[in-house]
Amino acid sequence: MTEQDIASELIDIRLQLGLDFVGIATAIATGNQKEIRWKYVAGNRNNRYQKIILQVGKGIAGIVWRTARPMIAEDLKTERQAPIQEYPIALTENLASIIAVPILSEGAVIAVMLGGNRKVTQLKEALITDFQTIANKMEPSLLAVKE
Repeated sequence: MTEQDIASELIDIRLQLGLDFVGIATAIATGNQKEIRWKYVAGNRNNRYQKIILQVGKGIAGIVWRTARPMIAEDLKTERQAPIQEYPIALTENLASIIAVPILSEGAVIAVMLGGNRKVTQLKEALITDFQTIANKMEPSLLAVKE
């Protein structure tokens, strides 16, 4: 499994689930803290996502990383706990509705997968379940690329 394979898999996921954007954030250890970056994306409008660097607990990926729990918002403009500036990926990609889930390996978060729409979208339970199932299936691919 190559990085290109993961990228093309994200394109398939995006089309299959009808999402505008799908991305996977991974972490790089820098000194004594992790740097979380959006490494694989599909449906992006520009390459500004490459400049986003998050700490654990910051941004959508950082929050999901810290809590190891999904983050779901049907309308980021009205139902968020923080100002939209706290979510740089949503800002640069103009996302209104998001679902972000942790990808775990042996109980530890190894990546965060984000799906989003640029219009406010009702996120059905089936979509959330499918998204988590697909994210779980990405774990071996991500581990294979890491090695």
